[in-house]
This record gives sequence, structure tokens and C-alpha cells, in this order.
Amino acid sequence: MLQYYELMLTIYLQQNTPFDEVNEKIARVVNKAMLPDEALAARHKENEVKHYVFDSLYPLEQDKVYKAGRIYVFHIRGLDKVFIEKMKKLLPKTENSYIKVLGIEIKRYNQRYIAELYTITPVLVTVDNAHWVPGNNLTLLQQRLQANLEKKYKTFYNESLNADESFIQRIEVLNRRPMAYRYKNIKMLGNKFKIKVNEDEISQKLAFIAVACGLGEKGSALGMGFCHANYAK
Repeated sequence: MLQYYELMLTIYLQQNTPFDEVNEKIARVVNKAMLPDEALAARHKENEVKHYVFDSLYPLEQDKVYKAGRIYVFHIRGLDKVFIEKMKKLLPKTENSYIKVLGIEIKRYNQRYIAELYTITPVLVTVDNAHWVPGNNLTLLQQRLQANLEKKYKTFYNESLNADESFIQRIEVLNRRPMAYRYKNIKMLGNKFKIKVNEDEISQKLAFIAVACGLGEKGSALGMGFCHANYAK
């Protein structure tokens, strides 16, 4: 049975941070936590699929600025149990000027039937060297999402799924304009989706991968494409 692992971190924020910058700051903390571990440090430098994703800080702030001195929560999910267990130990020890980890919990989740996916952080999809935005080709969007998930599955489980059809039965764009995250002084444009998932075995595996390590691109680098699922069945 397929499984993924999740860390829930309760943190104390030490700097005021705008909404569009918070995920890059979280990524810096996560990356720094890997450095004391030789295997994780080497893995971080590799230009390969990382098989983990994180979300943003909660609760949300109405003025879109997270406040220094307040307590927030964020999550890290991944397929690799060893990676998640190591991060559970390393993150509370990571000294930085951005967050202080107050508490951390680890949970394991088994694969279940997924009826729908809905994205919590914006999904980044690149088409012809540009970010997909509402109004662009939906079929091409679905193809890119499918190919990305198939790659994540193959590189972790060392087998191909060879899907004949899209795992997506229906997709709904939830925003009129793309949402921007700052990353290395540029803007990454993403969108939020609600996806009805097909019932066949391959589609269910791909939907599981979306929940476990993110939908679309920049999941480990910027926390984009973090999903929740409707398990109604």
C-alpha cells in the first residue's frame, strides 16, 4: 500500500513577512536544516525530483502580512520516511532569524480513494517557457500536470505507470488572476484548482502522489501545489 508522511510544525515567527514572500523564507529554513546531514545535503544539491512539498503559514492574516511574535503552523509532506524522520530531528535544531520551532509532530497516511483534489497553495505549471494562466489551453495544462505526477511516481518507485488517459475527469480554476510568489527576485505565477479524479487504479495513484508531494512544479523549492483531498467514498 502506498504511504506518505507528514510533519506538522508549530512555529514562532520572528520577522514580519508578506504573503508572497513567506514560502521562500520557509524553503530557506527547510534547506538549511538539511545541511548538517551529509546525505540530505547532497540530495539538496541534486537537480532532481525531491518528493516532498510544504504549505504556507496558518492561520492566514487578513492584511496578507504574517506578524512577528505570533505563532503559526505549517506542514511538510513526503514519500520518503527517512527524510521526514530526519527533518523531524533537524528542524528544531536549525538556528535562523526567521522561525523558531516550538513543536513538531509526525503522522503516516495510507492511500485511500480520492474523489477530488483541491489546492491549498498555488500550482505552478510551465508551458513553452511561460507560466500557465487562466485563459490558456486547459488540455495542455492537464497534460503537464499528468506528466509531472508520472515523473514523480517513476523516480520514487522506480516503475512507470503508462497511463492511457488523464487522471483528471474535470478541472476547475478557482481564481480569475494568477497568484504570485516571490522566488529569487522574480515572480512565480500559480493558480488554485479543484480536480475531479478518475476512479481507475492509475488515476488514484497519481492523485495520491499529488497529495504526498505536490501538484505541478516547485513543490520542494517553494511549497507550490500543496493539495488536500476529498476522500468521500
